Amino acid sequence: MLVFDLDGTLVDSFGDSHDAVTGALRAIGLDTSDQVLALCRRGIGLELFYEHATGGRAADGAEFERFVDVYRAGYRTRGAPFPGVRATLAELRRRHPSVPFAVATTKRTDVARRVVETGGLADYFDLVRGSDGLPHKPDPAVLHHIAATTGHPIASAHMIGDTDRDVLAAQAAGCTAVAVTYGGWGRDELAALAPDHLIDRFDQLLDLPRLTGS
Repeated sequence: MLVFDLDGTLVDSFGDSHDAVTGALRAIGLDTSDQVLALCRRGIGLELFYEHATGGRAADGAEFERFVDVYRAGYRTRGAPFPGVRATLAELRRRHPSVPFAVATTKRTDVARRVVETGGLADYFDLVRGSDGLPHKPDPAVLHHIAATTGHPIASAHMIGDTDRDVLAAQAAGCTAVAVTYGGWGRDELAALAPDHLIDRFDQLLDLPRLTGS
């Protein structure tokens, strides 16, 4: 089974997140800054983002609900797949036609499906699952859910992602962790987490052991 993070791994949606966050913060009377916007690249959920951006306010109550509502209303799906994503997914599908392909993201499932569809990637995936109703990564719950849904053992899966949350979720689930360095986290940051594989381009997945098809 191949499980992919969405933002920063399959699609470059950082600009979409920046725009939505800017509007949501303004709606609760806060300005943005480069430091706050940089959080959009760190793979955190809206609760943690709100807590960081507001200096530690609890992610509950009317203000947080206003923040979330404006963010979701203002989120526009314009992010395009990173270079090589479509061609690589097509080749992986050709090599491994019986292996489930899934997306695991902190986004809500309905939003994630929209992003996947807008990016022209829907035909490659058997399952798209957000964290609604589940703990966010690095908790491995979404990976176990995907494994149970597809009937595929988690131990033989690959989790491909761009942040600590993806690597740590894979390690907690006991599957192979593949970190990509072109997304939210840099090579040195990711290397410190000791993923099984570290790649600089998406198409380098084709060279990994067990994915070569040979």
